[in-house]
Amino acid sequence: MIDRIISFLREKPRKIVLTSHRNPDGDAIGSALGLAHYLHSQSYSVDIVFPNPPSIPLQGSIGYSSDFVHVFSSDPSKSEEIFQRADVLFSLDYNVASRVGADMQSMISGFLGKKIMIDHHESPDTTFDLVFSMTSKSSTCEMVYDLIERDGGNIDLACADNLLMGLITDTGSFRFPITSDRTMYIAGKLIEAGAIPHVIHDRLFDNNPKSRLMIWGRALSNLIITDDGFASIVYLKQSDLSELKYQPGDTEGLVNQGLGVTGVLISIFIREDADSKMKLSFRSKGEVDVNKYARENWEGGGHKNASGGLSNMNITETIEKFKSTYKEALLDD
Repeated sequence: MIDRIISFLREKPRKIVLTSHRNPDGDAIGSALGLAHYLHSQSYSVDIVFPNPPSIPLQGSIGYSSDFVHVFSSDPSKSEEIFQRADVLFSLDYNVASRVGADMQSMISGFLGKKIMIDHHESPDTTFDLVFSMTSKSSTCEMVYDLIERDGGNIDLACADNLLMGLITDTGSFRFPITSDRTMYIAGKLIEAGAIPHVIHDRLFDNNPKSRLMIWGRALSNLIITDDGFASIVYLKQSDLSELKYQPGDTEGLVNQGLGVTGVLISIFIREDADSKMKLSFRSKGEVDVNKYARENWEGGGHKNASGGLSNMNITETIEKFKSTYKEALLDD
């Protein structure tokens, strides 16, 4: 599939728009900016349209402030203009159009040019024209590197920095089981190209507003461990977020803290958003499959050890449902 994508791009000059999922994380931002920097170096016309802004640390990514980066929620008209003039659409780090959010979904579904997907989540939408999907990959950034390597082009510092950022965030700094020898080989090549791991780490994880630390403290003070010791629960109410002046990205990584408790195999983080809906994040260890569990119980999905979901119940009801269902994931172990 990589060769087909490269052959298509080389046929003639293309006007390309790169997109990612709503609430873009490090892999979404990194794969979009990394690929954009590379395609620009190959003389393609490239714009990026993110559905909404990422967290404040991610806004410090190299190239995010460039004039080719656009945010749909901030300027829908400009974004629609970009879609209309493009003849190629890349969907990066998401498997179905709905992942960009309701406001932007029609722009993806109704796009009249060639639609290309590069993604590592399960169950990709096969109606895309070209689908490069590999669930065994650590990140979409790893897949973008595969494409660039096959194309034979050079990777500059901006591209390398963004791709390594995606590897770092989606592998949990290379500690998740999805990390492979290929992942580490690519990380080494990106470092050779100029990316500096500690600079990326400092930008992402040691550049926190006070609100993030306060919010983590509140959430961890709510920690619940189930009676059998296999599951952990942390949660935040909308009143907590308002009181502590929540900023986008403040809760990223919070769900992982539950897995740090001895004996815990599955963790959930519940966040009550302004619309009173509950946004859920799941993490697990080993063979515990939270992707299947989230799909079957919480209208969600993602990866085997890292998934998300939604709940229309209140926090108390959501916690009780989790307590009564989480063993389904353990039984599949």
